[in-house]
Amino acid sequence: METNSATYLTSDSVTLNGRMTECYGKIKEYGFYYGRDSNTSHKFVVGVDEYVAKSFSKIVSGLKPGIYYYKAFATNSADTGYGPVEKFTIKPTDANNDVMVNLNGEFMTFDVQPIIDNGRTLVPLRAICEALGADVQWDGDTQTVTVLKDSTEVKLVVGGVARVNGKMVNLDVPAKIVNNRTLVPVRFLSESMGCTVDWDNAAMVVLITTKDQLDLAVPQI
Repeated sequence: METNSATYLTSDSVTLNGRMTECYGKIKEYGFYYGRDSNTSHKFVVGVDEYVAKSFSKIVSGLKPGIYYYKAFATNSADTGYGPVEKFTIKPTDANNDVMVNLNGEFMTFDVQPIIDNGRTLVPLRAICEALGADVQWDGDTQTVTVLKDSTEVKLVVGGVARVNGKMVNLDVPAKIVNNRTLVPVRFLSESMGCTVDWDNAAMVVLITTKDQLDLAVPQI
């Protein structure tokens, strides 16, 4: 089974795509599981009683903004096969083609819009740091920002290099000031704070998950 990329994303709908790669006897049913987490608990049956492996799709509508997960499936007389879990993002209706940031499943708002510069997404520093529970200090004389969280110290010089716990890091795109706000590379800053960062290219959304949320997702043995 293959789970293919979602297509035709709108503000409340999407087309899910999958493909049966093999067919041994009659396929009793095939379709998708989807949901707001990787458990994908909602089931859509696309077809039944199929004898030929083929591609298939399903339009899902009435979706609210957020991150969704889905996987294709097919069941024959012996077993059920599943494709890998994929995900897509439904953006708020007023987002248009703006870059957006989703932190732990919630969309963030900024007074200065995030930008893409040389393939890197930059976001307002103070807003993202406060959302991550980090302290921010600004030295106007040296144009340096210091971010403190737990045992991590990040220093960024506007237009220059960055340091994490004293170790220099060269950035493809350095911090910059836009409309009196300091914008920084979101992946670098978030990962320095122990988060994971993904990019949903179809929706132009940065997906940030904090370490505590990642820990919750790991089954306890």
